[in-house]
Amino acid sequence: MADKIFRKGPHASKNKVVDVEAVPVSDERKTVILDENLEGVEFDDKVWLYWTRNKKSIIFSVVLAFAIIVGVQSYKLYKQYSAKALSDVYLAAQTSAELEKFAKEHAGTNLAGVANLQNADSLYKANNYAQAKLAYSKAAKDLSSTVLYGRALLGEAVCQYALDKTHGIKSLEAVYAQQSIEPAYKAQAGYLLGLAYRTQGKSAEARKILESVAQSPQSGYFAYLAQQALMSL
Repeated sequence: MADKIFRKGPHASKNKVVDVEAVPVSDERKTVILDENLEGVEFDDKVWLYWTRNKKSIIFSVVLAFAIIVGVQSYKLYKQYSAKALSDVYLAAQTSAELEKFAKEHAGTNLAGVANLQNADSLYKANNYAQAKLAYSKAAKDLSSTVLYGRALLGEAVCQYALDKTHGIKSLEAVYAQQSIEPAYKAQAGYLLGLAYRTQGKSAEARKILESVAQSPQSGYFAYLAQQALMSL
């Protein structure tokens, strides 16, 4: 169809033909100087002309789009597989030594933080406060962008209080002052801080912090505990 139209001469459309008689049929399409809108040319010929002029970029775009789709899907599958594989390794770690090894080998991941947190809890229950404090500190680094960040900070502060009450109180104050942690951990830190003040004979400080916890709508169960503690002051 394209050959028939372009043999009609320059008045068939705004497209200009250069010396058609002198050019072999196989080369006629190369003589066409296309205007921007391809006016007067049938739709099929427009498609053919557009393909002829742009086939390289079209093929490249299609291949690139396909590669991007395949790449994105492959990456998602890889991430899912990696996450499951990592979870399986974490679940296989049971003892304190295994959890510590897992956390060390996968440092920087949230699961490493959870492993350190779990290990720290076990060490705290065993009254190994120094090692527990270290494990909580490591957990905080790997869980800084999660809801468990406050849990790790609180654990570290409580261990510090068990080792040194003066420094422990400062650590609890720092946790209570944190605005980025979950309200429940903030409230717990405030409640424990109030008890620590009371133990130190600082009744005024204890009352102030406990009242603050008791009056906060976000304190939950610790609001009740704070009220109970206030009754004994």
